[in-house]
Amino acid sequence: MTEISSEEIPKSFIDFGIESGLLTEDMATFPELKTWALYQFYDLENDSSAFGLEDQTCRMIPETGFKFLLGKEKLEGKGRMYLYLDLTKFTPQPRARFKSRKLSIFINGKPKKEIFIHKKSNFKNPVEIPIESSEFEESRIVVELLPSKNDRGRFWGIWDAFLVEDRLKER
Repeated sequence: MTEISSEEIPKSFIDFGIESGLLTEDMATFPELKTWALYQFYDLENDSSAFGLEDQTCRMIPETGFKFLLGKEKLEGKGRMYLYLDLTKFTPQPRARFKSRKLSIFINGKPKKEIFIHKKSNFKNPVEIPIESSEFEESRIVVELLPSKNDRGRFWGIWDAFLVEDRLKER
């Protein structure tokens, strides 16, 4: 599991891009993922521009999961807030051999949502997760993304994560 430092000052958004110290398999660009997807007979959805960040680079989620920190210091955030996760999304073409997959999302160690991909159904991006004010610890949350135990390799990735006060209107 990728660990986070409690010393970090959390932001209300993260644009997962190129970071020093990561393994090459920890990151991927849209062209790299698109090439892989073509060989698997999948279509790949673009990095969403919903919140103005679209760099076409994602953080791949290892089999052991991935954790990151988000904060609401610069947001009013007295009531419900919304976490949006822009995940890599593959849609199988008719001739693809496709295995159903699941990604579990935890907030501060508690299960919050599960995302499923099947041959004939898929999730909507960005994934919306309501967060109550009582779920914040010292104005921050730890988000953990955990693939199902039978997943091998790095199928899942995350382009961006946003914590906002108002729901995204275009769904």
